[in-house]
Amino acid sequence: MKLFPKRFIAASLALAAAALTVRAQTALNLGNLPLWFEAGHSQTGDTQFVARGRDSAFSISQDGAEIALRQPDGKTAAVRLSFVGAKSLPVISGAGELAGKINYFIGSDQTRWQSGLPTFGKVRLENIYPGVNVVYYGNQQRLEYDFDLAADVNPDTVAIHFDGADKVSVNSQGELVVELNGGKIIQHEPVAYQISAGVRHEVQAGYKLLDAHTVKFAIENYDHSLPLVIDPILSFSTFFGGNYGEAGWAIALDGDGDIFVAGQTLSTGVSNNVPFSTPNAAYPNFSGGSQLGDAFVAKFDNLGTNLLYCTYLGGSLDDIANALAVDAAGHAYVAGFTDSPNFPVKNPVAYGTFSGAAINGVVDHNVGHYPVDAFVSELDTNGASLIYSTYLGGAGADAANGIALDSAGDAFVTGFTYSANFPTTADALYPQLRCTNNFYVNANAFVAEIPAGGNGLNYSTYLGGSNYDVGTAIAFNNGNVLVAGYTISTSFPWTNGLAACQYLNGSNYLNSAAPDAFVTGFATAGTNLALLYSTFLGSSNSDQATGIAADAAGNAYVVGWTTSTNFPSTTSGLQISSFVHTNQLIYAAVTNAFLTQVKWNGAGNNVSLGYSQIFGGRGLDRANGVALDAAGNVFIVGSATSTNIPTTGGDLVGSLRATNSGASDVFVTVFKSDFSSLLYSTYLGGKADDFGYGIAVDAAGSAYITGQTVKTSSSNQTNFPAFNARQTVIDGVNDVFLAKILMASTPPLSAQPAGANILVTWPTVGQATPEFLTLETSTNLVSTNWTLISQVPVLTNGNYTLTFDPTNPAQFFRFHKF
Repeated sequence: MKLFPKRFIAASLALAAAALTVRAQTALNLGNLPLWFEAGHSQTGDTQFVARGRDSAFSISQDGAEIALRQPDGKTAAVRLSFVGAKSLPVISGAGELAGKINYFIGSDQTRWQSGLPTFGKVRLENIYPGVNVVYYGNQQRLEYDFDLAADVNPDTVAIHFDGADKVSVNSQGELVVELNGGKIIQHEPVAYQISAGVRHEVQAGYKLLDAHTVKFAIENYDHSLPLVIDPILSFSTFFGGNYGEAGWAIALDGDGDIFVAGQTLSTGVSNNVPFSTPNAAYPNFSGGSQLGDAFVAKFDNLGTNLLYCTYLGGSLDDIANALAVDAAGHAYVAGFTDSPNFPVKNPVAYGTFSGAAINGVVDHNVGHYPVDAFVSELDTNGASLIYSTYLGGAGADAANGIALDSAGDAFVTGFTYSANFPTTADALYPQLRCTNNFYVNANAFVAEIPAGGNGLNYSTYLGGSNYDVGTAIAFNNGNVLVAGYTISTSFPWTNGLAACQYLNGSNYLNSAAPDAFVTGFATAGTNLALLYSTFLGSSNSDQATGIAADAAGNAYVVGWTTSTNFPSTTSGLQISSFVHTNQLIYAAVTNAFLTQVKWNGAGNNVSLGYSQIFGGRGLDRANGVALDAAGNVFIVGSATSTNIPTTGGDLVGSLRATNSGASDVFVTVFKSDFSSLLYSTYLGGKADDFGYGIAVDAAGSAYITGQTVKTSSSNQTNFPAFNARQTVIDGVNDVFLAKILMASTPPLSAQPAGANILVTWPTVGQATPEFLTLETSTNLVSTNWTLISQVPVLTNGNYTLTFDPTNPAQFFRFHKF
């Protein structure tokens, strides 16, 4: 058992390839316009958004935009912009909603007062032409508008007509001059650029006139993608543990947003004599071994404050839950390993001569324990009983590391086995162990499918070569089953794989002392699995895959760690700094995380490298889990001893940090779906060791993470950040942590009259308020003078309120972030 390789509780025109942005600047007296596009109200007629300057106004509607200039005599002159041949009613929306709201407290008739009108930093029109969007915003003293052109869209598509202008011309500086009665509007030469390897490269751009009032853009070749950064906010962070120690290895969500965590525990209770398990748990009592303890499964509400159930799962020896999945009914499917001869069993797998009703093999009297078997268990919604629970293994050591579900409730499981008699089905890809049967050296990965309700075995196969192979993670989506792991077998199957990764370590002449990651894809075919592809993923040094996610197109998103300076990488998309430089064959003092998209090319059954990058700092950094949101953004959790992994530091508040807080910290990094930028990247941790192991994402893009946090040796405590916590302090030598990070911006503000005062209200949104955001006020939107409000807000029913005595009928509010 001590040799068992698992975890222990421890202490353009490139138009075909890219999108284009063309930026125009209009010189107007706009004051601080960049901050404020006001949503339309009753006084603006058909106008849907308006921005105001000292002597100008800019209004936007679905059918165009209008610039109005006020002349010295008080008269106005206006010119209207429209897009020739554009869609009649494009989708219009405010983007980047601001904390400040517009209030109209004008006159004595309070029924005519208006408050809480939203303001936006940008206004976006979608698909004014097919594949063309326009975004209006302000930048310093200029109005700007960007045209975003999708791949394969010709820039000549865009034509702007200026109605009401006396004359439109291009001057010697390349500026567009729009003359109208009483003034001129000057649009500076358009800006176009591309980003390559993180460096901005200008692309030549200009204007060309079609007629006296219509203009187009003249653009050279381009390849452009826009970065997007969203402020993440810590919603809650809580300890969860008992009187000894535990680790959370996996996390999942059900359709109601409830949070499930699985892992291992040595705790018999908590320090205040409260049981670790909940009443009516399927297995309320600790019965595990002294080395690794019992497996556990816990279910929390979405706020992390209400423990809905917690149950032990194990027998008299050691048991660990490594993997977790949840179905539509809220049933938790758990996979791991056990050497307990009395592990709970119900409706066990039966196939041919194999039975999962009892642990397989015999007692090894030399070391005093049973051989280790994988297990797979399904718990009901309330954690009060088992639907099925089974051993899965042979005479040697076996463990399950990953589990995934289809919509029918079939469970797909991967792991590794030393057993020559591991159960395989008639149509197995490899029905026999492919390596020498030696517990101390050789093992194969396995892939198995257990039907809903247990009892049978739809499919089971060895997966590997002549040496040592481990399946670490598995994903299911749209009929495809994708498996990741690592191998040191030169004969690991390569079929329809990555051309640059056909051989272990990049060459069939290198020895196999250093592992490569692997990715293998299957298609579901009735009750069987059919091989689509199988490939190495790595290069000359050590590479291991630890997590995998799948999209509906069959693409795999693989994460792990590497010491290879020449790990396969792409030159397109975001280019992130990496500090792998050791060239060691082993898990060395410096590792970096990696993210690789392995693209499946459909009917050809071959794969290609969609996106691949290593990222990290100068320490020991590894990615451990990956999940996708509905938009295809890629969420990664891991652990880092480095202080300099890439983060979006300027957009982090509260406990979300731009650098390591000490020892090992958790990190969460989110890549945009097209890999052009990071949505956010942050550390989370305290002075002692903290490890991030599992991640899940809900429909709103909120990330849920779990792992382990350890007490400091000096204070016997931890300063891992606890916020809105169910359990505010660590109980044992180490605890599980559970945290939620919102994909949110600053809280929305509302203001309404309260007698002679104004009542300002905003909701609690994690750590965004009030510790790290302070309210400011001004009486003039175009002023740069904003005054901090020193009053302390009152928290009532989840909202902060502040009663404000106005000094001016036009009172504006916004947040200041520290």
